[in-house]
Amino acid sequence: MYEQVVLRIQEMLHTGTINVGDKLPPERDLAATFQVSRSSIREAIRSLQEKGIVESRRGNGTFVVSTTSIIEPLAEAVTEQRIYLLQIMEFRQAIEPAIAGLAARNATPEQLEAIAAIMKEKAPEDKPWEKDIRFHCAIAKASGNPLFEQALVNAKAALEETRQEPLQSPERREQSCSMHKEIYNAIAAGNEALAERCMHKHLKLVHSMLFSTE
Repeated sequence: MYEQVVLRIQEMLHTGTINVGDKLPPERDLAATFQVSRSSIREAIRSLQEKGIVESRRGNGTFVVSTTSIIEPLAEAVTEQRIYLLQIMEFRQAIEPAIAGLAARNATPEQLEAIAAIMKEKAPEDKPWEKDIRFHCAIAKASGNPLFEQALVNAKAALEETRQEPLQSPERREQSCSMHKEIYNAIAAGNEALAERCMHKHLKLVHSMLFSTE
């Protein structure tokens, strides 16, 4: 039970409801607030003391002295997410231009029609990136190499991470759709080099969108 109290207090610190230097309410008030026993409150306070978040001052009460043990894990999580996104983009930039080039060489009329049909679809408002993923998977299928198609299918969940943020605004969706047309036109024309360049240009834009706030 006390673990839940610890989490609630940490959440209050993270949101700024409680700040460094603030005095925590008395045990009885905390017990009433969190609907737990006073013994659970005492255990929670001890846990927070061990984390270096609060300290008890005899005769004065318990005070918040640091939020470092809360902030550092959050900072680490942000850093890990950034590295993960970079790794996904490296994967995409390594294989998707080559996939587009192969599609320009090998795509059948039926596969070109399938790609064109996806482009004409209206993207779902709640998940606009799903249309984008289907577009890229259709190109992989048109490459004539099932290993490329399987690679994108297997990486679908990871690839969604690089699409949700870039496609969050109508302007960015329009920009992405414009580049999709360039890629498709190059593939339909059978121009391998141009298809590769267009895909590389598209992925470079996605990369800049993902990390534009850094």
